[in-house]
Amino acid sequence: MTRLNCPACAVEFEAAPLESHKDPIAGGRYEMFSCASCGVVFAEPRKSVGADWYEKAAPIRNLEKRPSPSHDWRFQTFLAENLPPGKLLDVGCGEGGFLTLAKNRGFSVVGLDYDRRMTELARRRGILEVESAEFSDWLSRRRAGEFDCITLFDVLEHHPEPARFLDELKRLLKPGGLIAITLPNTLRPLPWGREEHDYPPHHFTRWSSKSMRTFLENHGFRVVHQISSHLKISYLYNQFFFCVLMPKLLPSLKRALFGMSGSRTISELYQDAAVGGVKNSGGYGIARKLLSQKLRRQQLVNAFKALCSPVVFPAAVGMTFYYLLTRHDCGDWLYTLARLE
Repeated sequence: MTRLNCPACAVEFEAAPLESHKDPIAGGRYEMFSCASCGVVFAEPRKSVGADWYEKAAPIRNLEKRPSPSHDWRFQTFLAENLPPGKLLDVGCGEGGFLTLAKNRGFSVVGLDYDRRMTELARRRGILEVESAEFSDWLSRRRAGEFDCITLFDVLEHHPEPARFLDELKRLLKPGGLIAITLPNTLRPLPWGREEHDYPPHHFTRWSSKSMRTFLENHGFRVVHQISSHLKISYLYNQFFFCVLMPKLLPSLKRALFGMSGSRTISELYQDAAVGGVKNSGGYGIARKLLSQKLRRQQLVNAFKALCSPVVFPAAVGMTFYYLLTRHDCGDWLYTLARLE
């Protein structure tokens, strides 16, 4: 048993870890605990890894093709609220896709992201007020009550100290200001195990609709809209494909298509290319090949998914309806809009 303080509600309690995880990027080991009071699941140790960790985890993030922001359900859901335009801060703004949509709706937009590669892309979109910085330092320099609305699209779960982070954001909101938060729903079905990206230091916390509501109410917000029950068929289809089929087939596919050793990950080879590579080992040449053929690889993956669909898709349909009929709040993502009282 370990004595802990919850990073969401600050309650002190004793608990045994739910599970442990080793970070494949930096090698750190983490344990996950569930708060006995508010239900938030959180990681120990709680220490942010910084932008350099993400650059190693996704060294060509800025080169990857992204879907149109107008098709992103998170942005669609927020814009469907039809809120009066005001000054909006998007924390974790990425390449600025949402900021562009919000600007077109009449909002005065400001963007913040830890990744300078993404903020450079945002500036190319015409978003002039966007910065790359450590979040707490940047937020402390802004004027209190500056914003009418703050958006956190898949950001809160990355922060090791959510209560402190929310207080920093709350200071910048006007009275009656709004905060919109999206993140993975911890109650979503996981029949084939948890995704790698849902572990620390990528995700430090896990939330349900109840724990999110409690968290916001404890900090002076009133939840005005929450969605947690929308479960897409594509979620279970993709989870089976990427969590079951691909781990079994990927080593053989890498050897057949790229002449790679099955023991090396594609992320490691991306990193070789990003930093210049180990030329003597042949890793640099392979990495360049992978980078230049990324579109081809994605096409091959999509073709293989289509080939599997006659078997996998009907099963995913059946499982989706089963979960929707037997479980409450089991959507794969959680959306919450709250007003500062």
